[in-house]
Amino acid sequence: MATEMMVYTGGALMCNGYLVRGTGGEWLAVDAPAGFAAWAQSRLPEGARLTHLLLTHQHFDHIQDAAALRRATGCSIHAASPYTPELTLAQNARQWGIAPPEEFAVDAPAGGGDTRADWGGLRWEILHIPGHSRDSLVYVLPEEGELFSGDVLFAGSIGRSDFPGGSSADLTRGIRSKILPLPPQMSVHPGHGPSTTVGDEELNNPFLQG
Repeated sequence: MATEMMVYTGGALMCNGYLVRGTGGEWLAVDAPAGFAAWAQSRLPEGARLTHLLLTHQHFDHIQDAAALRRATGCSIHAASPYTPELTLAQNARQWGIAPPEEFAVDAPAGGGDTRADWGGLRWEILHIPGHSRDSLVYVLPEEGELFSGDVLFAGSIGRSDFPGGSSADLTRGIRSKILPLPPQMSVHPGHGPSTTVGDEELNNPFLQG
């Protein structure tokens, strides 16, 4: 059964951030683009607590409001690796006239392998799929049929692999071996653009054919 969810799109690169309803008044966030912290606080029901921020990767457009969200809510921040300016592409941001993100501490980095977690009363599966960024994670709610793909997989496309640490071969291999075997009706919520399903991407995504 799908869980209650809200999506925000903002920042210079029109990045998606998600609010996901857990249990017992807890909510979780997936990524935190610019403007997300204030938006999330305005959307949370009265008495709700935002307890966890799950980062799909640390490119600047996905973490611009991570520090602000922690200050406002006290949430834990989860990511594959500790914060480093290299992972954030801070130098690229400056070249494009975008302020680099504020540094924050990552709670219990997930490391380089696949794992599971219980956050907000929900059972999560965390898939490590490098290729767009070496720290890219995909968060799956198998019981709810929801998947948050960050910049790994989009509707009709896949993530860029020309940034430092990128690899198109690693990216497509990871998508084919870890995402496409999931149920075809599972919803895919990407870091940019509209949602899709695993089945639609397996059948129609030109980067995954052949």
